[in-house]
Amino acid sequence: MSSAPIDDEQTTRDDAQPESGAITHHGDVPHESAEPHYDRLSALIESEAPAEEIARELEASEPADAADTLEELEGTGAVAVIQRMDDEAAADALSHMELPLAATVLPQLATDEAARYIDLMDPDDAADLLQTLNRDQVDRLLQALPRRTAAILGKLVLYHPETAGGLMTTEFFKLRSRLTVTDALQYLRLRRGDLADSDLYSMYCLDDQDRLEGVLDLRSLLVAQPDQPISQLMDRDIDALRPDLDREEVARAFDRYNFVMLPVVDEANRVLGVVTIDDVIDIIRAENTEDALKQVGVGVAESVYAPLGQKLKGRLPWLLVNLLTSQLGALIVFMFTDLIHSIAFLAVLMGMIANQAGNTGQQSLAVTLRGLVLGEVRAHRVAQLVFREILVGVFSGVVTGALIAIAIIVANQLGVVQADWTLGVVAGLAMCCALIIGCLVGTSMPLIMNRLGFDPATASTIFLTMITDTTSFASLLGLAWIFRQWLLAGAPTPTG
Repeated sequence: MSSAPIDDEQTTRDDAQPESGAITHHGDVPHESAEPHYDRLSALIESEAPAEEIARELEASEPADAADTLEELEGTGAVAVIQRMDDEAAADALSHMELPLAATVLPQLATDEAARYIDLMDPDDAADLLQTLNRDQVDRLLQALPRRTAAILGKLVLYHPETAGGLMTTEFFKLRSRLTVTDALQYLRLRRGDLADSDLYSMYCLDDQDRLEGVLDLRSLLVAQPDQPISQLMDRDIDALRPDLDREEVARAFDRYNFVMLPVVDEANRVLGVVTIDDVIDIIRAENTEDALKQVGVGVAESVYAPLGQKLKGRLPWLLVNLLTSQLGALIVFMFTDLIHSIAFLAVLMGMIANQAGNTGQQSLAVTLRGLVLGEVRAHRVAQLVFREILVGVFSGVVTGALIAIAIIVANQLGVVQADWTLGVVAGLAMCCALIIGCLVGTSMPLIMNRLGFDPATASTIFLTMITDTTSFASLLGLAWIFRQWLLAGAPTPTG
């Protein structure tokens, strides 16, 4: 005789909501156009309407849209509106708000109110929000939550938010592998309320010690014989994630193998939770912006609404590094002060060549970073990659160098610029050298940092700019110094 299925809550939910105006809704009851709804909300906010009216409008909105509106309100105004919304609507809106803003709203609520909203959120969303609060606030909320919810969230907040454990949710369907098809279907009927709010992709089959044994899709369950054991239907070839796996690796696995959901298991193969495709979409979006922040030396945790202290903590150290690295280019210029004074047009060319070299380096850097993120860069083909980027620099340098040389020579002939044709040749050669170095450095820097075990995106733009500026100045001024006799013979005599 088979025992009952697992009794605790184990529902898989899809909380990704479509944005109004971006997706056309279909169904028996046509949805109201989003534009008049937005207009009413804007009018209510501008007229400083009572919180009750705004709350009623937000309850009729999609959670993501309601979150956008709450973000536009002042802190106390958002709190007043949330307190007058239906609890589930308020919880959904809070879970869709930008975390730094939601974290400013939550402490303004009474502890029992905040706990009520946290209890209604999906565990992974609730854990993300709790991780933005200080330890005392988290402890108070956990004490106010129902014991079971507090136990789940207390474990989830211990995982680093950028790991599979920090991404997973504990709400999913699971069955004992010793059940029969009849037992399993009866269990699903009992949970039909949860089924109505979920996308049931698959069910994980566990033994009596909660160890993962297999996975069963709903179609296989529906077409099987009633007395057939689950253990004969389940697929035992299961992919799973470890809780400490970095979120980039999680996203890469979903992208490469087209997973929709993956379990997270501990060392004993016990299921801790699941990561779903909607979480991975959030990862990809976050990683893209994170790499962009790292490249320019901004703290990866910074958002547009981050506190001032967090912004300064993430930016100031790299600004100081940039201040130091820029001294090298300044030193090169200082060494050739007399030459620049004699040939003033060099000062104009310095900025043009450095800008072109920096842009070329950024192009190579972006392509190489993308290849590393997508796993396209193979160790045995690194030399080929670097050589190909050098060729790009050579051809780009020849073309742009020739153009700038021709432009200077023509301008000199027309009397627009007082510069000898030899300066055009020097500028063209310097441009060619600078672009070759830009491509080489832009490609090599992330490869070297990746090889050394560092994040290849970290402040790469700062160091790339230092090298391209320095080499651009050195190329132009160095060549000008070598050919100074010809250049000075054709240069106008400085006055003053």
